[in-house]
Amino acid sequence: MQPIIWQAVKWPATEYFTLQGNGQMKLATGCINGVVEQQPFCIHYDIEITADWRVSSFHIRQEGKTSTELKLTTDLNGHWFDKDGNHIDAFDGCIDIDIALTPFTNTLPVKRLHFEPGERKTIDMLYIKLPEFELQKVQQHYTKLGDRLYLYENVTTQFSAELPFDKQDILLDYPGIFTRIHY
Repeated sequence: MQPIIWQAVKWPATEYFTLQGNGQMKLATGCINGVVEQQPFCIHYDIEITADWRVSSFHIRQEGKTSTELKLTTDLNGHWFDKDGNHIDAFDGCIDIDIALTPFTNTLPVKRLHFEPGERKTIDMLYIKLPEFELQKVQQHYTKLGDRLYLYENVTTQFSAELPFDKQDILLDYPGIFTRIHY
């Protein structure tokens, strides 16, 4: 797959994204550079994904004045573990992750779940707020509106957006937040 470049619309930031795989496992990699609330950031992430689009682990690191790093793994059944193997029960039931500052992670539930037209699914999501590195469990709804169009709804904040996807079911644009400028 060709690299994808997303440009943030609400703040100055750009993401260089690649997705590589061998059929059994995929590796999604992103490098996001920008400024939020007058604070520059450089964030790299790697997400290991199974053939059926389940996240098996993720690693996020921030470079700069204060370097920060986060690595979590899962047993693929909604149980998450820190880098030392300790179970984090606050995120039980979360299969998918949503990393702020990248539109890619909205692709995960769309690829993993099979939607009928008009079908709405509620998902427990492990949300990673960046650049703060704050983790929380949130509920999100996804509804298939058309062939490559889904309605995303955050249950907690009431935020919603219609998300278009490309032929590979990778998020194309996040209206008003991210636009794809390459691929």
